[in-house]
Amino acid sequence: MVAVLAWYPGHHALMLLALPAAWSRLRGRLAAFTIWASYYLTGARDIPVVCERFFAGYHELTRPIALTLGIALWLLQAIVLALPWTILKPDPAASAMSHAWRTALAALVVTVPPVGIIGWLSPLYVASALYPGWQLAGMILGIATLSAAASRQCGPRAWLACAVLAALSVCAHWQWVPPAPPAGWTAVDTTLGRFDQSTYSSLYARTLQLRTIVHRTFAGDARVVILPEEIAGLWRPAMALWWRPDIERMRAAGQTLVVGMDITVSTTPLRYTDSAVVTGTGRGRLDSRQPVPVALWRPGGQMSAIRGYIGQPYLTIAGRRAAMSLCYEDLLWWPHWRALMDRPDVVISQSNGWFDADLALAGIQQQGIASVARLAGAPLLRATNR
Repeated sequence: MVAVLAWYPGHHALMLLALPAAWSRLRGRLAAFTIWASYYLTGARDIPVVCERFFAGYHELTRPIALTLGIALWLLQAIVLALPWTILKPDPAASAMSHAWRTALAALVVTVPPVGIIGWLSPLYVASALYPGWQLAGMILGIATLSAAASRQCGPRAWLACAVLAALSVCAHWQWVPPAPPAGWTAVDTTLGRFDQSTYSSLYARTLQLRTIVHRTFAGDARVVILPEEIAGLWRPAMALWWRPDIERMRAAGQTLVVGMDITVSTTPLRYTDSAVVTGTGRGRLDSRQPVPVALWRPGGQMSAIRGYIGQPYLTIAGRRAAMSLCYEDLLWWPHWRALMDRPDVVISQSNGWFDADLALAGIQQQGIASVARLAGAPLLRATNR
């Protein structure tokens, strides 16, 4: 119930407070494991279908094998994410302080690496609903609110803590004004589906499609155009040649394009970065800090995306500092640590969900990055491919 009400289609993140409240009142660790595993299984219910579509779509696995792999990953992620809550389950007779630090520690363990590599559906998303625009202070207060929800104490101190947290939340909402995106910035949603990169004719056809989209968008008085993640595929010298006239025209017209592509790092074994590249009047590049595990990030495999440096600075686009989120990062908190410390001018999300456009995962992903932008106090621009 909490998973459905808090996430797609519910969008009521305050329901996440019910989880630590129920968890702390359960008697045994088996019950604690069951409630959290059920939450993660329900929230991540699309993993089997996503695996089937992705790996069968790229002809890496047959549909039955891909579906079996998806079911195994679906069960495994629930076990891994539920274990910290099981191990740190406080005794019903434990002190209020024990309940508080165990709740805070469990929430952090499932949010930051290494467990946080699959840290979707983190209860810390409640912070953006309670304390919008308060950045790191809002996150700390969100952790404190989760700890207060887990407390079994009903004395004067507990009521005072809850009253203070509620008052701060009211203050945050009173100050909160949803920020508007920069004028002239446009994020383009496309419906180009899966990109077949097996032949130069398909590469050229996709390039023509993208160039047409870019021309049409800039013709509508846009100054900055944002295209989805990996929409240009693996970058090749021929593609640079095809794009050269458009890039020169954009530079002359003072226009900027942000496009998602893969950039080769080594050929044997094949290693590449899932990157956002700024071209036109500006120049810049940000590599995904966490490509999606198993699908793109496969350490030790013959082909794998590599992780970008976690300390990459904001991209400067048309004079604005932009915090980037590349597809899978929409579901995580830790790649966006800088947005909690140093407010960006805009948050840009690039996604390529040709395999999940009709699933709840697409809504959960959008909700996740919207929560990051809300807590950071920055406008969100999101480009997706279906």
